[in-house]
Amino acid sequence: MEHASSAHDSTQQGTGSDVTADEARRMLDEAGRIERRTADAMPPVLITYAILCVLGTMTTLGLHVADRMAPDPDFNARLAVIVFSLAWVLAAIIVPMLFRRPFRRGLATRWFVYMGIWSVLWAAAMILAGGLTGFFLAPLFLVLFVTAAATEAKAYRAAGGQTR
Repeated sequence: MEHASSAHDSTQQGTGSDVTADEARRMLDEAGRIERRTADAMPPVLITYAILCVLGTMTTLGLHVADRMAPDPDFNARLAVIVFSLAWVLAAIIVPMLFRRPFRRGLATRWFVYMGIWSVLWAAAMILAGGLTGFFLAPLFLVLFVTAAATEAKAYRAAGGQTR
């Protein structure tokens, strides 16, 4: 019995400090505040951007296929592709706003540039997807995303891995 007691005592002494429940709660609250203020190494908006770029490729290809379908007075394939694509664009933009975390320094400006380029490419794809041009526009969304991801990785490394 004495042996078990001394093992317990040495374990307590080995921790170096006794933390009360109130101190533990305070430390957990502080850790939560720090986590909420710290942006992620990979910004969540980059995931949104990936979704938008994939959607751009799929919409371009969908419109290309829709333009080749036999006309049907009861179903407009091109309109269906556009409506559902726009619904997903809206979802891709709104959902991250619900869980918004702070932008990493400089990302807000770059985000507007990324979205501007994506918007121009999206508009071109909506207009030109039916022809052979659609096959050249569709993979540009992939190039756009990879460029944005590489730019963000470079900015993260240049900041020394600091997110703020």
